[in-house]
Amino acid sequence: MMKLLRKQMLLCSILFLVFTLSACSAIGQTDENNLTDSATSAEKTVSVVRGTITPTVSTQTTIVPAVPFIISSPENGIFNTAVELEEKITAGQIIGTVNGKELKSPVDGTITSIAPSNESVPSNYPVAIVHYTGFALNVEADNFLSTLPEYAELKAKFQVYDGVGPTDMIAVVSPAADENAFTGIVPQEGILQCLISQTVDVKSGQSATVVITATTRNDVLILPLSVIAGRKGTGLVTVITPNGERVETKVTLGVTDGANIEILSGLEEGDVVSATPPNLDPRGI
Repeated sequence: MMKLLRKQMLLCSILFLVFTLSACSAIGQTDENNLTDSATSAEKTVSVVRGTITPTVSTQTTIVPAVPFIISSPENGIFNTAVELEEKITAGQIIGTVNGKELKSPVDGTITSIAPSNESVPSNYPVAIVHYTGFALNVEADNFLSTLPEYAELKAKFQVYDGVGPTDMIAVVSPAADENAFTGIVPQEGILQCLISQTVDVKSGQSATVVITATTRNDVLILPLSVIAGRKGTGLVTVITPNGERVETKVTLGVTDGANIEILSGLEEGDVVSATPPNLDPRGI
């Protein structure tokens, strides 16, 4: 009888211990879920900071024979030529001057068109066309160019798919729309022609990735591209005020490196912005 009573008491103790541990585990799990729900419900934000940004555009395109490119006047003035039609020139050679400012060829080539000396020309007028015998990669860069000053210094690298690279381009130039007549020739709007050195072993039709960069901008306001609705010129962000109010705010946009973008106006350093752009519902993220 005593043995039976002891077994019953031991069984009750075991059952009580199992129940207690299960209850503790359930409470702990509930607390953990509450913390998770709280973290999930907290909106992610980013702050406007000052930093550096290198204007960048990249794309995949195809290697093609280079077309003649344009040397344009940097300002209104009088053009004086230093070369002759069909003359072969070298990289860095002076083609002419406008108001005394020297215009140089970025590569070896042949002059296929040249404006007359002592000619009055407007800013951006094509004063010469140079033919480069080699290959190139053409990049549509209208948005990229719209954020840069005129005659910004551009550099580029390319990587051939399953081939050579990364390799520096020898020049980034504006291609000519028509090489047969000088009058009325203008650059192909928004197109940049990245010239490949004749010493690099490539051929027409090869696919390549090209990355073009401009001069790095320092001490500018920066935000991630992902938090902004809109890209060209203006955009919208959701500012989170110190009291938690959400304010949709218009911003003026500058250059981008593909991940971050320059903020020209609309925000100040330290402003807190929702990580979700205004055109998306944060509850669905």
